[in-house]
Amino acid sequence: MGVTRIIPELRSQNVAATEDLYVTVLGLEVKMRDDASGFLSFGSAENPSAQVIVNDNGHDGLPPGFAIDVGDAGQVDAIHAEVVRRALPIVEPLSTKAWGIRRFSFIDPNGERITVVAHTGEEASADTDG
Repeated sequence: MGVTRIIPELRSQNVAATEDLYVTVLGLEVKMRDDASGFLSFGSAENPSAQVIVNDNGHDGLPPGFAIDVGDAGQVDAIHAEVVRRALPIVEPLSTKAWGIRRFSFIDPNGERITVVAHTGEEASADTDG
C-alpha cells in the first residue's frame, strides 16, 4: 500500500468565515466543495500535497480526524475489508462521492476518526454505495 498524503480534517461552526480566512489570508485555494454537506478541501497552488479539509460537522457527533490517501480506489476497498474483519467501528460507509473520491471512515483503537480515500479518476454522477 502506498500512502500518497495525510490530510488533517477540521470542523467549523462557520464554513463561510473559514473559507474567507483560508483563501484571503492564508492564500489557500478551494480544491473541492460540497455545499450540501458543508465540505471544503483547501490546498496550496505551489504544493498540491499540502491540504486541509474543513466541514460543518455534517457527521454529527464524530470527532475530527484525518484522511489517508492511499492512491488507488481498489486499495480503499481492501482496507475497508480489513477494517470490517477487525470489527473496528465504521462511521461513514464505503461510497464513491460525486467529486470522484472513493472513501469510508472508521474509528481507530485510540478513538480517532480515520478516513481512507483515493481518487477514482472519474467524476461520478451521484453518491453510490460500495
